[in-house]
Amino acid sequence: SIGFTNGKPVGSASPLTWAQATVARLTIDLGAGRSVETPGIVSDRYVAHGMPGALPVKITSPAPGATITTQSITVTGTTTPHALVDAEADTSAGGAAASASTTADGSGHWSLSLTPATFGSPTITVTATKGNSTGYAQESVSDATLPGTAVLTAADPSGDDNGPGTYQYPTAADFVAGSFDITNFQVNETATDVYIQTTLRTLVPTFGENFGAQLLDVFVHNPSASPSSTAAPFSTRNYSIAPAGAWTERIEAQGFAPPVWVNAANASLGSAQIFTDLTTRTATLVLPRAAFGDPVSGWVFTVALTGQDGFSSDQARTFAPTPQPFNFGVCAAGNTAAICGVDPNTVAKVMDTVTPPGVDQGTELNRAQGPVALQGVSVP
Repeated sequence: SIGFTNGKPVGSASPLTWAQATVARLTIDLGAGRSVETPGIVSDRYVAHGMPGALPVKITSPAPGATITTQSITVTGTTTPHALVDAEADTSAGGAAASASTTADGSGHWSLSLTPATFGSPTITVTATKGNSTGYAQESVSDATLPGTAVLTAADPSGDDNGPGTYQYPTAADFVAGSFDITNFQVNETATDVYIQTTLRTLVPTFGENFGAQLLDVFVHNPSASPSSTAAPFSTRNYSIAPAGAWTERIEAQGFAPPVWVNAANASLGSAQIFTDLTTRTATLVLPRAAFGDPVSGWVFTVALTGQDGFSSDQARTFAPTPQPFNFGVCAAGNTAAICGVDPNTVAKVMDTVTPPGVDQGTELNRAQGPVALQGVSVP
């Protein structure tokens, strides 16, 4: 309809013409002994003489790769005395970059604060300008401090990464003690995003991924949304969600696939991001608030942490009566507790959860006492 013909150029140079033109330019350049297409003024500035009066710029703090644990990032450094210094930190979690400006003192030292801090792995870029001269420095850091306002914080006991009290880690050296032990669960919100952060007692790279051993499910109950469900994502996980926490959306995270974010009808709600930080031992899910909702009083968060196994149909690591190299054990050898006699294919695949006040995890996850229903923590 616009005049194109099959097999003919489409408004630009045809491939053959383009290739011939490139050969022609190369031939001319070789004959002249230089790139004839480079303007002389450009060659003179950048090749012959370099950038005029480039300013020295150095970032002295934070150090490259440092973990930020405050709500703002204090950046210090040196440059030419009295130069204008501009700094910006982008954000790998989306949102606007943080920026600030200052002027170096008489000795060339400068300090500024980037607020709010940019969550994720921001790259800090600092430029200095004085007259017609410029210079820059750049480095990346890790920012695991949650921005915004905390709407829910729930501490979890250290050392309860044994399900009903008897579960055992696999015996292979890949599984490090504390890797399935939740110590804190927190939900923050900003004007644009919701941050769901789980802190572990230990977080080390496993099978090549920071979050390689773990499989985390967060079930969210929004009392004003529908539909809802009390079912686990797979029946072979062997648990349900208590009716008071019937979930309207679920986020599942592991190290070998993007997070799953669905509603109770298993329809996708969009894309979630996960950021892990080994220093602070945190795994943080970031979701757009417009799609996630506004977590207020009455919302319930139910958490289930178990082992990831990409070879299992439900992505969760299986259990054996006693621990095996790559299987959890229901009990240690010789244990005579009632749950040790339960079929390992029927026990709840939950190494740790976050229980509300008054609920004992050992009782809640004990399959020998009946079906397992996880109870969540409520936004106050």
